Amino acid sequence: MAVKILIRSPNHLGDCVMALPMINETREAYPGSEVTVLTPLHLAELYQRNPGIDQVLTISAEHVHGVISIFKVKDIIAPHDFDIGFILPPSFGAASSFKLGGVKERIGYIADGPRLLLTKPLPLPTPLNSEHRSKVYFDLLRRGAAVAIDYVKPKLFLDENDTSAGFELLKGFDVAERERYAVIAFRAVGESRRWGTPNYTDLARQLVDRYRLKVVLVGSEKDRRIGDEIVQLAHEGDGSVVNLAGKTSLRELAAICSRAALFVGNDSGPAHLAAAVGAPIVVLSGADDPKETSPMAATKRLIYPDHLECISCVKNRCPLRGDESMRCMKEITLDMVLAEVAEVLAP
Repeated sequence: MAVKILIRSPNHLGDCVMALPMINETREAYPGSEVTVLTPLHLAELYQRNPGIDQVLTISAEHVHGVISIFKVKDIIAPHDFDIGFILPPSFGAASSFKLGGVKERIGYIADGPRLLLTKPLPLPTPLNSEHRSKVYFDLLRRGAAVAIDYVKPKLFLDENDTSAGFELLKGFDVAERERYAVIAFRAVGESRRWGTPNYTDLARQLVDRYRLKVVLVGSEKDRRIGDEIVQLAHEGDGSVVNLAGKTSLRELAAICSRAALFVGNDSGPAHLAAAVGAPIVVLSGADDPKETSPMAATKRLIYPDHLECISCVKNRCPLRGDESMRCMKEITLDMVLAEVAEVLAP
């Protein structure tokens, strides 16, 4: 009988992309096994049509966190009688649900809460946050299974259905199938990681005027209003800049990024998604820590004002005030971004 393996994914898009090397290679570490991924519902499509995954179980948004979620998740996994469970979020709740759900061998990194709930607790790399998170996830598999397997960068598998859906969506916004375009993720969840609407507006205008690219704006439904502002300000709604914020599924967004001439944005979920489908990217980095979480793209230019003492504070809101506030974003100029864009587009 095949070994039944359950992997509890992270809770955020960027982290889920960084976990793909670990998930994609699980069957390599356990030949002949059945691999199931347990993930928040809004991230489930990320794992669809993946040849390394047999089944995806989902957690509704209201049950991702909290005490009640432990028992709800237990009810989801208990009927499947899993042999081995890998717990990527180092949380008490995730480890508790695996134990209550009858997962026999529970593998995860040691944290304050989960240690006693794991059958195989593993120490995090030292010093903390010294290794890229994608490799940390991968090493949980390598060390947990005690096998020598090679790390590969995150890769998202797309098929013809995905690319067709992406093309059709673009066509609806007058972006022709062979037309060159750039993708801009103009908004970040954390306030400290936002370059600002005026800057992205100027960048969109330059990409259209200087490189004759169409510009496709992407983001969540919450970003749609600001995206509409950029469309009007950048090129007065003439069709050269289009706003797809809140209008794409994850796989449609990935397909759109996969054929883009360029992706520009902060260290964010869309940037990781773009990197995982092979898009050349320019990443604006400040409050995040690039050595730990920067998207792992084959072609990447990183803009990172590392001369600042407060750089990589990993805070979602800048604690400084006055002229010192948000310097990591303020010191990234349009000319700096355009210089990196030129390097990416030169070939």
